[in-house]
Amino acid sequence: MHLLDYLEQFYYREESLCQLLGIEQEQLQHWQHLRIFPQASYSLENSIQCHSYQGIFPCQVFWQYYPVAMQDWGRQLQKSNIESASTAFILFAQRAQGALQNLQQDGVFIDESYTEDFDERLTHLWQQFLTGQFGTQTRNGQIEEIMQMDALRYSIDTITEGLTVHALDKTQRQQLHPVMKQFSKVLIQPPSHEYDQSLRARYLDKLTMKYDLSVKM
Repeated sequence: MHLLDYLEQFYYREESLCQLLGIEQEQLQHWQHLRIFPQASYSLENSIQCHSYQGIFPCQVFWQYYPVAMQDWGRQLQKSNIESASTAFILFAQRAQGALQNLQQDGVFIDESYTEDFDERLTHLWQQFLTGQFGTQTRNGQIEEIMQMDALRYSIDTITEGLTVHALDKTQRQQLHPVMKQFSKVLIQPPSHEYDQSLRARYLDKLTMKYDLSVKM
């Protein structure tokens, strides 16, 4: 799939996102300045030629793209009238903790040591969230997906000792497979030009091959 087609299909261009939220782009930039809204996950800059009956004209384009879940996040900021990073972080943390509890209630293996220094872990995830990086790693950029991705990867690393275990026994494989399956669900299918550098390729595919596992998408 062509990169522009990929971005237009799976992301919101900044102008479209602002229109959906009923705000001006200046408001979005204000949120970003306050550090309560993520930066764009993709920025596209290009010099193009416009051909028309009137002639050929040069044109410079600069488009920024956000994961679709940013519409929901923006609406939450509006609904709660949030204007401070500390308040936004509390909202982020509440959603993340809820996602972790749901995983545990579903019986997915989450190593108990994951919640040690949990406040510090949430702070680190929040800082990463603000950079926009999770929009290139999770399917929709949702906070719940971010929490799941982080917790599940931690559990995978615990079971496999950071992929250093030579072979898995039956119990380890039974623990690992549902964790991997859920992990795969929250990861994005990256565009072809990014696949080799993606988390899916560098981590999940490597894991699958090393231990001869299969994950149905």
